[in-house]
Amino acid sequence: MLSTRPVLLLLLLLTFSQHCATAPYSPAECCFEYLKSPLRYDVLKDFYETPTECFYPGIVFKTKNGNKVCAKPKTLWVEKAIEKLRKKRSHTS
Repeated sequence: MLSTRPVLLLLLLLTFSQHCATAPYSPAECCFEYLKSPLRYDVLKDFYETPTECFYPGIVFKTKNGNKVCAKPKTLWVEKAIEKLRKKRSHTS
């Protein structure tokens, strides 16, 4: 049977090893490239903004066929598409 000292040492080592093994928080989805041309509104289903921890801000559009694409937030067509999708959300809820 193990004495108390080795058991405590083992417990301490296991505690620190699990703590160090976890990676620091990083966002799951960031945009690194943006669409080069606008999308038609009729193919868009929804949108969301990338997390603030991302290096480049972005708007992720979900299309009706399930794709996700990144767009530059301050682009005119993106702002108009967001406005239309927000109106659509408010009418359905």
